[in-house]
Amino acid sequence: MKIRFTKKTVLQFNSLLLLLIGLLGFSAACDKESPALYGTPSADFIINGVVKNKTNQPIPNIKVVALYDSINTDALGKFIIKNRTIPTDQAFNVKLIDIDGTANGSFLNKDTLIVFNDNTFKDGDGSWYSGKVERSVEIKLTSK
Repeated sequence: MKIRFTKKTVLQFNSLLLLLIGLLGFSAACDKESPALYGTPSADFIINGVVKNKTNQPIPNIKVVALYDSINTDALGKFIIKNRTIPTDQAFNVKLIDIDGTANGSFLNKDTLIVFNDNTFKDGDGSWYSGKVERSVEIKLTSK
């Protein structure tokens, strides 16, 4: 027994086949598990520092400038600067400026480079934010 397909039957079969392929294609293209991510990878680089004189006494009220941020040291000569940038090895030029004249002693300005190499980031979110890394530094200033 021979099966004959009419033109109408072939067109209906092709239409049904295209519909099934289309539905399967769209369902495979939609992944509901992963959200769209926009942005760039980032990490926080934190410099915890203390500024002292040659006799290891803390120096208050020294202006500390790093990139686009500045802060003055507290009464114990301490400062914290945080910068968010891409999570690679980084180096930050830090400038220390005596802004109070002779009130806490008179000191020469100083430029120093704080380097972050071989970083181990903590508290990342598993996505674009890699976490934070901290460096503790002690910087000594010379009297004028």
